[in-house]
Amino acid sequence: MNDEASERLYHRASKPPWREILSHRWSAAKDWSLVLKDGTGDYFLLGRRGDPEDVGAYVPVPDEAAAPALGGTYTEAFRVDGTEHVDTRAVGLPTVYGTESVDLWVSWWVHDPVRVVRTRTVHGWHVVRTHLTASLHHLAEAQMVAGNGLGAPEIMQHLGMAQRMEETGLSYRVFDVRLRESGEELLLGQEEGEGVRYSWTPSRRGEYEFCLQALHAGPVSLAALWLLRHPDQVRQVLDWAVDHPTLLSPPRTDWQEELAALLGTLTDQERKEISYILRDRISALGRPVPSAPL
Repeated sequence: MNDEASERLYHRASKPPWREILSHRWSAAKDWSLVLKDGTGDYFLLGRRGDPEDVGAYVPVPDEAAAPALGGTYTEAFRVDGTEHVDTRAVGLPTVYGTESVDLWVSWWVHDPVRVVRTRTVHGWHVVRTHLTASLHHLAEAQMVAGNGLGAPEIMQHLGMAQRMEETGLSYRVFDVRLRESGEELLLGQEEGEGVRYSWTPSRRGEYEFCLQALHAGPVSLAALWLLRHPDQVRQVLDWAVDHPTLLSPPRTDWQEELAALLGTLTDQERKEISYILRDRISALGRPVPSAPL
């Protein structure tokens, strides 16, 4: 991860420009580019433009600066970071279970070193994070208007490819979405106090089946699911379980036990009348019954 307080995207070179040109050419450096400026304010670039090779197909950007000549008259030289950086953005996604906390893993890099120097973009992650936040809000609003949910598949579909910020010369992409446990996060798709707006999509069929099974399993399954999503509420769940024992352990509906319990509440006269009725019924079935006392 990057520490914005100490890491800079470019540094003003301390050696004379002609020596920086030689240094870059001799080293065949790929982790930094050299940007030079002459007395008229024109910029020159020695290095590569575009995306890192591991991002996918290399897509160069249009050349806006010529390559410097060793004998040119340059007043300033800048070394620009050409490596790929990785940072995370905490996000809260609305689901049927409540807000799901995830980390978006973001890869970002300089695709135009000259534009970085021109705009004086010293710390890149702040710029990328701001653009990513705006993109996520726009995506959440578009999904809501379409009546669809917003989850990892939608984020990867729309932000998994390189996102260019031409005005600053930076690019980024979201390459993974992982569950997280805690921390400051950006809430998407709902306002504070608003219920979760959610529509089932094919990518969430598994979630639907899971919820359906949990509902069929009854209160025990739902209580366990709640505790899984809110592990800090163990005491509340236990108090609820003590106050609602019949929901977690419903009484048996064995009619024989209920009938035996009912017979125990009858008076002697009621039991005698029941015995006469029972004797007549058994006799009608052709079974021998004891004689009635005189």
